[in-house]
Amino acid sequence: MSGLGERNSKADMPGHGVKFTVIVTTYNYAHLLPDALRTVAAQTVPDFELLVVDDGSTDNTEEVVAQFRPQFRDCKYLKKPHSGPADTRNFAVRAAQGTHIAFLDADDLWSPHYLSTVQEAFNAHPEAEMVLFEGITFWSENRTITDTAFIEGIPPLRGPARAARDIFAILQVLSPTGMVFLKALYDRVGPFETQTFGWFGEDLDWTLRALLAGAFCVCLKQRPYLYRRHDANLTNKAADSFRAWLSIYSETLRQDRADPELKALVRGMIRSHSVRFLTTCSKREGRPLLRLGIETLGGDSRIRLCYLGTYLGLAGLLKLLKRIKQFGRRLFRKKLAIDLGAPPEAIFDALPK
Repeated sequence: MSGLGERNSKADMPGHGVKFTVIVTTYNYAHLLPDALRTVAAQTVPDFELLVVDDGSTDNTEEVVAQFRPQFRDCKYLKKPHSGPADTRNFAVRAAQGTHIAFLDADDLWSPHYLSTVQEAFNAHPEAEMVLFEGITFWSENRTITDTAFIEGIPPLRGPARAARDIFAILQVLSPTGMVFLKALYDRVGPFETQTFGWFGEDLDWTLRALLAGAFCVCLKQRPYLYRRHDANLTNKAADSFRAWLSIYSETLRQDRADPELKALVRGMIRSHSVRFLTTCSKREGRPLLRLGIETLGGDSRIRLCYLGTYLGLAGLLKLLKRIKQFGRRLFRKKLAIDLGAPPEAIFDALPK
């Protein structure tokens, strides 16, 4: 008879039943991809499938992958016609052989302990379907990290997200690079939606659908990933973010049974974005979007004021205030000097805690 402290079945063994497929999706990021792949190669959990899925790049992405392939036990390079993030993620998940899907966007970085931390979470909570993290945003110049900001606010969940505020908090900190889920959950929830969210917001929509379907979540208030900010970020396009939240409100939450509190929180997010995106687009693009927001929300006084303000110079004033804020940030921020070419362990050790 086994003692209480002894493992008496394969199910008790660390990592049993967890087979990671790490998916790196990329489009013309050959200049950034090596940083991401170095952090994958440094994982303390070595047994995983790596899929680098190229969404029709025209640069030397394939050569970069070929250089790194010897560092992995199981690495595949898959190239497809350019069709956007949603379709690329679906293509990648369909090709995955693992039980657990871990996305790493090609411009982001993982701590060497990322997969081991995820594995421990799934072992501790066998019923878990999704593990989510907080993270760290970083800015860099000439291969040196110069500034960071915490991505924080995730609720300490160990189970389905029942409360509207917990669901909304997850959506606010969400990054595919900080999310791992069972492939079986993907099969249950369905694919990333390509018609409405083909180029932006597909991760928000899919995660919201998973949460509304009662996915068992383990939310860890740890920051084992770095989210890179640069000029080519899709998240720089605030107008696309505004469209995405409008679609979530009108499509994903269109059912009468949708939680009124959650709908109210999403309405608030849409209102805040109605101001933000005006600093990143022209009046020709901004005014129709604001009209769409007014129509989607059934009339909204704040968005109406923003719309009228575009005829009174509001967009120009907001852009000026944004430049002043950016100048102040550069002037007063505490500058870092962390070498992106350093070993991943050293990079994460040097980050602010």
